[in-house]
Amino acid sequence: MARKTLTHYAVFHNVGGKTSIVVYYDGGGADVIRDLDYQEASYMVDLLRNEKPMSYDASRQRLSTLHPEPTGENE
Repeated sequence: MARKTLTHYAVFHNVGGKTSIVVYYDGGGADVIRDLDYQEASYMVDLLRNEKPMSYDASRQRLSTLHPEPTGENE
């Protein structure tokens, strides 16, 4: 599966201390990123809140910016 552009996300803090993030795709569909520890989930949510556009490749379990970004943006 190739990278798909994200439009929305939802975060679920599950019983037992693990977190799941549902990512929703431009054009429909969604995937769930499961069993994240709190620190990893917090980092991913920070990216989802502050970077745009974002993409997700479910087969590689890779969240990334959609395009390369210039260095030194002071973000």
